Amino acid sequence: MTCTNCQQEVNGKFCPNCGQRSNVKRITFREGWNDFWSRVYGFDGMFPRTLRDLTLSPGNVARKFIDGNRVQYYGPVGYFFLMVTLFLIVASLLGIDIKEFYSASQNTFAPKPKPGSGQEEFNKMVMDFVADNTRILAFAMIPFNALASRYLLFRKSGMNYLEHMVMPFYLTGHIYWLNIASLILYKLTSSFFLHFAAAPISFLYFAYAYTTFIGYQAKRKTFIKGLLVYGIGMFFFTIAISIISIIIVILLIYLNPEAFEMLRPSNNQ
Repeated sequence: MTCTNCQQEVNGKFCPNCGQRSNVKRITFREGWNDFWSRVYGFDGMFPRTLRDLTLSPGNVARKFIDGNRVQYYGPVGYFFLMVTLFLIVASLLGIDIKEFYSASQNTFAPKPKPGSGQEEFNKMVMDFVADNTRILAFAMIPFNALASRYLLFRKSGMNYLEHMVMPFYLTGHIYWLNIASLILYKLTSSFFLHFAAAPISFLYFAYAYTTFIGYQAKRKTFIKGLLVYGIGMFFFTIAISIISIIIVILLIYLNPEAFEMLRPSNNQ
């Protein structure tokens, strides 16, 4: 049999030279449907296998990718962006405005700002920024998780900095399943329970995941360090964002002094 793509001889299901499927069927609705799901989920159930193993044994998924296995699972970066995109698609299908969702969740427990204080406008500006840059902010935190893992907590792992980024990419992407569930719960019940539960669950998931990833320490010690990977990463990320925000505010005030008036309390209380 000859490959329809590169004209090489083929003896199996796929061409050994280019990967083209040897048994190409005519275009029908059924074949189109099967091709669609194979593109989405990958050959031989790559997507459901990645989903299952990241839930049960996430460290093994990351370890196999680092060791060179590029066929069994989705890559960490691809899986991360796939999950972020799926989160935004679900929000769109449910008719949920991410800006309103974040704003409403903040107003659930946060005290309402005083009228005329400018705080309400500032809060809205922050929530709009978070909603508009969900993917960027989630992506930006990962290097800080890897920084804590590589240089503070697991220095004897034998992996370099980029290899340490594999784990938080997978874990952060997988946590978006919880974020998707929080959207569905909010749509059905107007409850933010899962949204607020996401942070402690993320801590525990990171801790458990690293017990399946790091093998040279006791699991209890690795569990605690896994908690710290998430916590220290978030701490450094918050500091970096705060510094950038201060610089932006200073530049904004310098370039447009009137903008400072928005944050000043009004005398008309």
